[in-house]
Amino acid sequence: MQTTARAMMLVEPRHFTDTAIEALGSEDGGWLAVEATGISGNDVQIWKGEARDVVYPLVPGHEVVGRVAVQGPNVPYPVGTRVVVEPRIRCGVCHRCRQNLATCVSRKPTNSYGMIPSIEPPGLWGGLAELLYLDPNAHLHPVTDDVPAEVATFVHPLASGHTWAVELPALQKGEGVLILGPGPRGLACLIAAKVAGAGWVGITGLSHDGDRLDLARRLGADLAIDAEHTDVAGEIAGALGRRPDVVIDVTSDDPEAVFTALDLVRSGGRVILASTKGNRAFHFLSDVIVAKQLTMKGAMGASSVGYQWATSQLETDPRIDDLVSHQFPLSEASHALQAAAGLLGRDELISVAVTF
Repeated sequence: MQTTARAMMLVEPRHFTDTAIEALGSEDGGWLAVEATGISGNDVQIWKGEARDVVYPLVPGHEVVGRVAVQGPNVPYPVGTRVVVEPRIRCGVCHRCRQNLATCVSRKPTNSYGMIPSIEPPGLWGGLAELLYLDPNAHLHPVTDDVPAEVATFVHPLASGHTWAVELPALQKGEGVLILGPGPRGLACLIAAKVAGAGWVGITGLSHDGDRLDLARRLGADLAIDAEHTDVAGEIAGALGRRPDVVIDVTSDDPEAVFTALDLVRSGGRVILASTKGNRAFHFLSDVIVAKQLTMKGAMGASSVGYQWATSQLETDPRIDDLVSHQFPLSEASHALQAAAGLLGRDELISVAVTF
């Protein structure tokens, strides 16, 4: 294995430095030769300097696909195996890990790939680098060789989609699901809900989401609407004939979506909040939760069950080939972040990957 890795280090918000980092790690870990890394909304927040619990410099990127380069004693797959790496590293012994939460506290400020500062050895903790250190507690999932690496990065949104749309709301066959936000994870929720047997799935977006809403229709959405120019409640009533059983908020930095979710879901229904609101305070009335006897759950990341489902779905669902619309080489990581943020235009933008 090579002894140094080229990496795009984010030294401060919006400022990458192309650097070389020595690949010297603990004997307990392993190494991954990165093939591609998906760029998510969380990566955009880190790039902009808007994410919490981030210490610079760091190597961003947590939606990683690659091949095992050094197996190490805790890596269950031989050298050359293509795998995806779960972003969250779980020690298994802290109080949050014992409660099966995503936010392990064994490493500060956070125990997650793409967010661990590079001052922590061996420094290669993000997917925008040729090599990724495989922590002894990292969770890996083998993934098919039959798709391009950039397509395989969509396993990460797919895993979240299954966790948010199926596992957390305990989705039952025949139920109606409404998804707020047609980004990669919103589209993944659509796919997962349909595969799980949802009887009706609708999805909403904004005017600039036209291409994503068109794709949602091709993926099987029963209703895909522009919420800026449409009476959403009226359209749902006409299409479904009742309120949905489950509403999933996958919007970006939109506090109003919380109120929309609570308003549209049926009495006794479930609301999944799977997005952050930029640390902005907003007035919140809880009476509607009480009056409608709702269940609300916060969602952060994907479960291992979600990853197992997603890797299997990737092998059998050719539609996923269309879900990675833009790819950039490592040297153009800054452009990849700009594209994911919509700063290079939103036409035909679905999701973005950096390839090697």
